[in-house]
Amino acid sequence: MPTIFGLRYGITPSGIPMAGKAKKSEGDGGGGGGKGKSPMLMMIVVLIAGLAGGVFAGKSLLAPKAPPPPKPPTVGKTLDLGEFIINLGDENYLKAGVALGLKEGIDPKKLEEDTAPLRDAALMALSGKTRSQLNTLEGKHKVKEEIRERVNEVLEHKTHEKESVLEVYFTAFTTQ
Repeated sequence: MPTIFGLRYGITPSGIPMAGKAKKSEGDGGGGGGKGKSPMLMMIVVLIAGLAGGVFAGKSLLAPKAPPPPKPPTVGKTLDLGEFIINLGDENYLKAGVALGLKEGIDPKKLEEDTAPLRDAALMALSGKTRSQLNTLEGKHKVKEEIRERVNEVLEHKTHEKESVLEVYFTAFTTQ
C-alpha cells in the first residue's frame, strides 16, 4: 500500500498532526500544524516587501522635483506723487499725499521726469468719490487698489512692464 508523504511524518492530508506521531521533521518547526513552515516563507515575503518599498522610495526620491514657485515681486523704491486737493462728489474735499511702491528694479528717477500721466491716473481714481466712501478703511483700500490699477495701465504703455506698482501709500489723508 503506497504511503502518503504527510502520513509518514505524522501529518494528515488536512495538515493536522496525527495523535502519537509528534515527530519533528526538518523545516516544519516541530509539527505545529503547518505554522512551523513559515520562517523561510516569512523571510521571502519580508525581502519582497523591502525590495518593493525600496523601489517605490527610490522612484519618489529620484523623481524630478517641481520647481519652487516664483518669489512674489517685492517693493523696491517709492515714487512720491505729491499732494492732491480734490473736490469730492458731495461738496467736500480731500487733501491726500500719494506715493507709489515700485517693483524692485524699477528706477523712480526715470519716472520722475514725467509724473503728469501718473498724477492724472491717481486724480481720476480719487475724484468722484464721496467723503463717506473715503472715511472707511475698506473705502481707502478700494481707492488704493483703483489707483494702483490705473497707474499700472499708464506705466505698462510707458515701460512695457506689467505690474510696475505693487503698493500705493497715502502719506497724508484729510477730508473736510
